[in-house]
Amino acid sequence: MTRLALHRCMLLQRLVEERIVALYRQGRIAGSVYTGYMQEAVAAATGLALAPGDVVAPLNREQACHYARGVTPADVFRNFLGKGDGPTRGRDGNMHFGVPARGVFPLVSMLGDLVPVTVGAALAFKRRGEPRVALTYFGDGASSVGDVHEGLNLAAVWRVPAVFVVQSNQYAYSTPTERQMANTNLSERLTGGWSIPCVRVDGTDALAVYEVARDAVERARAGEGPQALEAVTLRGHGHAGHDAAAYVANELRLRFGDPIERLEARLRLDGLEEGELAALRDDAAAEVAAGLADAEAAPDPNPATLEDGVYATPLP
Repeated sequence: MTRLALHRCMLLQRLVEERIVALYRQGRIAGSVYTGYMQEAVAAATGLALAPGDVVAPLNREQACHYARGVTPADVFRNFLGKGDGPTRGRDGNMHFGVPARGVFPLVSMLGDLVPVTVGAALAFKRRGEPRVALTYFGDGASSVGDVHEGLNLAAVWRVPAVFVVQSNQYAYSTPTERQMANTNLSERLTGGWSIPCVRVDGTDALAVYEVARDAVERARAGEGPQALEAVTLRGHGHAGHDAAAYVANELRLRFGDPIERLEARLRLDGLEEGELAALRDDAAAEVAAGLADAEAAPDPNPATLEDGVYATPLP
């Protein structure tokens, strides 16, 4: 059932990120942590809207998309803890990883760079005559990056089967959207600037996002060219673990509800009992706990392999 799958993916992201933030504050994770708190509905819904043969290029706030594609909490924890058998074999301690076997491209830190990469994948599908779709994300701030403009323009000119998900979460780091662009309606910018159809949707409503994303994916698959959706939401935490987001006004926070609570209210209307909801939460918590235990027991990387995959082996 799609609604239960949405709930599971969203809950896994929320619970895994809570543990990751705790590990970060304990000094067990190097670098920084970027969460998708309060944005889980968009990541889960768009990931589940894709078919098995499609590809997706998620960013650092789209962890639920990974779970929708079959990545596990253990995979995520192994990468954050820098384990030798993690997705990046200990070379990264964040969400900068992909799982090609599941059609998940790795994250590129420079936000916006994945737009042309996704357009390239979609162009390959079109040239091969494959009924496949490529999907990626960018936010308010990244919408002003040159690579995004170039990628969207090429997608529209070539009419590739790509779907662009705009996470309109009100801030580019600490800069409010209205301080960085004259027209804050990103749907209008995509439709007017590049003739890419874009539907605006409430990013806290997982079911609404799923329906809009599913329709966009199928239109792209049917040869109607690139599609887009703008999910209006709010970044619940600061830009990263070091950012308390004191610049966010309380009035703005009150405008947006919790997407998990909203979906659970809908599940109750569908007839799900409180005991059944509690069991779903317990199952997700157990999966997260088992994933963390698995990662903590995993081997550390072997320093002897540090240069593997970095330097080419000289020819004899």
